[in-house]
Amino acid sequence: MRRFWLGLGLLLLGVIIGLGMGFSSYHPYKLNYHRAVINLPITYTRYLQDDTYALGEKYLAEDLAFELEKNGIDTKLYTFEDSLSNRNFNEGFEIFMRSGPELMLKGYHKHADIDRIAVLFETIPYGLDIVKNADIVLTGSLKKNKSYREMGLNSFYLSQFTRTDKFYPAFRENLRRNILFVANQWPDFPVRKSVQYAKETGIAIDVFGDNWKNILVDEEASWWKARQIPNDQLKYFYSSADIVLNDTRPDMIEAGFISNRIFDATACGALVISDYMPEIEEIYGDAVPMYKNKEEFKQLIEFYLSHPEERRLKALKAQKITLQKFAADKVIKRMIDILHHYALEKGFI
Repeated sequence: MRRFWLGLGLLLLGVIIGLGMGFSSYHPYKLNYHRAVINLPITYTRYLQDDTYALGEKYLAEDLAFELEKNGIDTKLYTFEDSLSNRNFNEGFEIFMRSGPELMLKGYHKHADIDRIAVLFETIPYGLDIVKNADIVLTGSLKKNKSYREMGLNSFYLSQFTRTDKFYPAFRENLRRNILFVANQWPDFPVRKSVQYAKETGIAIDVFGDNWKNILVDEEASWWKARQIPNDQLKYFYSSADIVLNDTRPDMIEAGFISNRIFDATACGALVISDYMPEIEEIYGDAVPMYKNKEEFKQLIEFYLSHPEERRLKALKAQKITLQKFAADKVIKRMIDILHHYALEKGFI
């Protein structure tokens, strides 16, 4: 009997040791640096499935996730609903676009989850109270990057980008139009220059976007065509327009952020006419004609509508620059190099 109990005791001891060894190697919450999450300023998860949801960052985030996946980083998109729920959250890289609840907490990543890497992908200007909480700042403004680095922040210039497998010349006769503007009207901002100047000069344009219902009224109501164009259909619209208009939020102009619309539309071979920014001029030269007032706006549109060959040559020149400098594979490779270098430097991988 004694021998039986001794054997049973040894067996149980072996089981306990075995279980302990198993548990010690089981890390359900260990962070994985081949995984990333992108936090978006969207309230509900169901909106991620809406291909006409009126927020440009949603589609840029989808393209970012696509490119990260191609490079071996499993990537999910999260909304506020996801961020505030109880998740098995083991992504090593946490990317914020337009910030998010966790990044707003002062010192969050200094006192909790210190091995999770908080990355701010700045596509519009943020406040320093948010930016300083990121482990890595990737900003689309050379001006802001210089300022951040002078403050001692771990900042890098990273432009927005275009997916060349998604945005390419794809003309459709049934979508042909003279002047196209695809953009939302921002709440609490003046009427966008493209629309305001068109109204003041009597140049009819086709507008797709949100928040135009109370701005385009009476004889101009017909300008507004739809709340949004599905993102995978945009190339057909850009490719089929004689002119694609661009303008930029006042705070983005001041901070030096170029609208991603320029990269997508020029990749499709469209002629883009934009409001003036020195950053655009530095990159594109005269390949993207720019206006500083409504008189120049009118002159540029009238000239390029009546000179198709000049329009074609400018569009080709701009397209070449975009493909050389802003193709997604090149931009995202630089992002991944920055992320991995930081993780290695910290000893996380």
